Amino acid sequence: MSRQTAFVADFTERIRGRSPRYALPAAYFTVLSLLVFYPLLRPGYVLSLDMIFAPNADYLRFGLHTKGPLYYGRLPFLVALDALALVLDDWVIQKLVLLSIPICAGLSMYVACESHTRARAAMLFAGTLYAINPFVYVRLLAGHWYFLLGYAFVPLAVVAFDEYVDSESDGSLARAVGWTTLVSVFDPHATVLVALAGCCLWDVRVTSVAWEAGFAWTDAVRRHARRFGTFCLVAAAVNAYWLVPAASATFAGGSHLSSISGTDLSVFSARGTVAGNVPLSVAMLYGFWRGAATTSFELLPTWVVGLLFAGVVFCTLTGLVHHWRDATVRGLALAGVVGFVLSLGVSTALSEPLVRTLFDVIPLFRGMRDTQKFAGLLVLAYAVLGSRGVDTLLPEHRSGLAALSPRRDTVRLTILALVALLVLSPLAYTAPMFAGFSGQLDTTTYPASWDDANDAMGTDGTGRALFLPWHQYLTFSWTERRIATPASIYFDRPVVEGRNLEIGGIESHATDPTHTRVREALESPSDPTFGDQLASVGVRYVVLAHEADYRQYDWLESHSDFSVVFERDDITVYENLAFDHGEEPWPRMGPRVPRLALTVGCLVSLGAAALLGRRVAVE
Repeated sequence: MSRQTAFVADFTERIRGRSPRYALPAAYFTVLSLLVFYPLLRPGYVLSLDMIFAPNADYLRFGLHTKGPLYYGRLPFLVALDALALVLDDWVIQKLVLLSIPICAGLSMYVACESHTRARAAMLFAGTLYAINPFVYVRLLAGHWYFLLGYAFVPLAVVAFDEYVDSESDGSLARAVGWTTLVSVFDPHATVLVALAGCCLWDVRVTSVAWEAGFAWTDAVRRHARRFGTFCLVAAAVNAYWLVPAASATFAGGSHLSSISGTDLSVFSARGTVAGNVPLSVAMLYGFWRGAATTSFELLPTWVVGLLFAGVVFCTLTGLVHHWRDATVRGLALAGVVGFVLSLGVSTALSEPLVRTLFDVIPLFRGMRDTQKFAGLLVLAYAVLGSRGVDTLLPEHRSGLAALSPRRDTVRLTILALVALLVLSPLAYTAPMFAGFSGQLDTTTYPASWDDANDAMGTDGTGRALFLPWHQYLTFSWTERRIATPASIYFDRPVVEGRNLEIGGIESHATDPTHTRVREALESPSDPTFGDQLASVGVRYVVLAHEADYRQYDWLESHSDFSVVFERDDITVYENLAFDHGEEPWPRMGPRVPRLALTVGCLVSLGAAALLGRRVAVE
């Protein structure tokens, strides 16, 4: 062999040995994500209910002025979005975010199953089921992308916590806290899922250890209790930047939780979207309160959908039965049961007393008024336990897919067919999710008139804009579907827009002075002082989109306090002549920002993160 040939062989071997460990699953989940979103990747925005993006958006300002302190965990992510917007168009950012959800969810579950699963096909099954399922499907249609980003990393946070509690070393503490913090960076509802799953896992471990010791207070029980307490304290310190402001707002009565009532539980509780049966719907990962989504039953025969779901349940039960002695398996099974019961909300006699009691006793529980979000724990249990089941069912436990390559004998072909059926069954079970959600979502662009209206209001920064019609959700002619009013994220000027849900008797949860006074002023628009009332809360312009019931605002044309400064077929901008530039400060608009609590929380988080990082470096 020549020297050059030997060099090439050696170089090839080095590259092969250093090839990325997760290159194959990452490529697989990327392909899945592309199959879901490829019709939506052309230029433009995908707008759907709560999913709102806009050109030149200020994500940090939007987050601070529309969401309360309970959502301040997102602040690092919002800053990252603003930084990314400096180099990329906002529609590109949105497409990257959407593509990342199935990729991160699938790969996260794949990695989470790695330490307890021998067959790579089993890990791919778990990742596929966790990334592509009706729960993720309906949440994407509802635009809950923040929640789904947090949901994507729940498996890593839960597994890291379980490993830390059960291990002797403190080295895994940073990993457990880090993944939990990453979940919180995206959405507090996903953090609740981590907390519940962690409590179930810890409870099962402690109960098992105590049972073996005759319920004596042994060193093992003390160790588990100590490590659980350590994790809670360190995680709370690292997340103090949003926990402290959230606690401050909650105890001061300024949190939006105080405006949520029992009516919200009834309106946002699970629905029987499958055969009118709520428990069956939730078990099959449907049951979202809003409904109106194409289900697999509309694309496939009922018996096929039932058979696919039965396959998921069979794999889950197989993993549960064959690995019952494993405390992690029992803990995740308990988490799945808890998630299932809580997901039912007040829609069944079984769950209603429990859910209403938690709602009344634990203020933070009110943030989970959309109880079907608890079904995320059921997906977690299906995926992890299902991977154990698939691992048990496979005739050969080998780590690579290459080991499953078919030879020409019948046994190998049978194995390959079984693997393909198991891995791909979740895809068929959620068939409507592919090809752009079966046409239920589309890419759109904002009308050019909106940009012109923005320019017409100028950039001098004085005064606010009132956006009408006064509804939180509207069906625009250029979206063809109902979405949250995007004015506050689109226009440069601060925008007062409707925060009225108008669902099931719930009028509005907005309690800040500006929204309250504007809502009262709109009840008597013929009042000669209407312009002065708007001016008193800083409204200099009124933007009227010609959508929905906009005709009820025709009186603006004849009102002496308003003059047209811009007009197109689909939008009109009026200037409030009663506006006086010197009347600031105006009443607060949006949730109160607890600056002191936010500052203290940030300092605590920085200090805790620095100490944790130093400890990891020393170890």
